[in-house]
Amino acid sequence: MEHPNTVLARRAMTLLLAIAMASAAAADVEAAKSYTIGVEDLQYYPLHTTGNGNVFGGFAREVLDMFAKEKGYSFRYVPLPVNRLYVAFLKERTLDFKYPDNPRWKEDLRGAATIHYSATLVTSEEGAMVLPKHKGRSLRQIKSLGTVLGFTPWPYLPAIDSKAITLSTSNGFDGLLRHALADHIDAVYINVDVANYLLAKELKTPGGLVFDPGLPHARSDFSLSTLRHAEVLNEFDAFLRRERLQLQNLKLKYGIEERGGP
Repeated sequence: MEHPNTVLARRAMTLLLAIAMASAAAADVEAAKSYTIGVEDLQYYPLHTTGNGNVFGGFAREVLDMFAKEKGYSFRYVPLPVNRLYVAFLKERTLDFKYPDNPRWKEDLRGAATIHYSATLVTSEEGAMVLPKHKGRSLRQIKSLGTVLGFTPWPYLPAIDSKAITLSTSNGFDGLLRHALADHIDAVYINVDVANYLLAKELKTPGGLVFDPGLPHARSDFSLSTLRHAEVLNEFDAFLRRERLQLQNLKLKYGIEERGGP
C-alpha cells in the first residue's frame, strides 16, 4: 500500500501537469489569435494616421478594432514608411496583414505572390489640390505636382513620363501643401478629405487649397491584405457586410464623404 504522502504527491503532480498543459494550450490559442498589421507611417487622417507616439488611429483603426473585439483577435499595428512597408510585407514577410492595400499598387514588387484582399473598407477620392485662383486650369497648365514618397498619382503618369509635369515627393503631405500654398508647386495629389483636414487643423488655412474636379482624379479602394490568413479576411468581409450601417455612421463621424466616380 502506497504511503498517503506518495498518493498526494502523485495527485499534485498530475494536477500541475494538467494545469501546465491547459496553460500551454491557452497560450497556443492566444498566439494563434494575435496578428501584426503593417500600416503606413503617415498623417492621412481621417482615413488613417500615425499620431503622437507613433500610434495608429483614424477611421480604419476603429473599424479594425471593432472586428478584432468581435472575433477575440489581438491586432498589433506596425507603422512603417510606405516603401519600407511593402518590403516588410512582400519581401521579408514579417507582417500578417497590410493596410491599406490594393491589387493595382506596386505590381512590380508583387511578382507571382498570392495575395488575398478583403472587400473595400473605404474608397479614397484622390485628386489635385490647388490654390483657389488656379482652379479651372487645364492639365497642360500644370507643370509641377507633389505627392508622398511611395504614392502613385495614376491619372498623371502619362504627363509625368513625358516630362510635361515634374513630380516632387516628400515623406509627408504637410510640407507639400505648404509648397502649394506658397505657389511653389502647382498642385498636390492627395485624398480630398485628408487635404481638407490638414489644411484646417494642422496648417490653420482652411480653404487655402481646393479640390479641382476638372483636373484628372481617381478613386482608390482601400482593403486589408494578407499572404497567409485568407480565412481571417473571409471573416472580415462578413463583418463589413453585417456592419454596413455602423460603418456609414463611422464615416459621418470622421467626416469621410462619399463622392461620385471620376
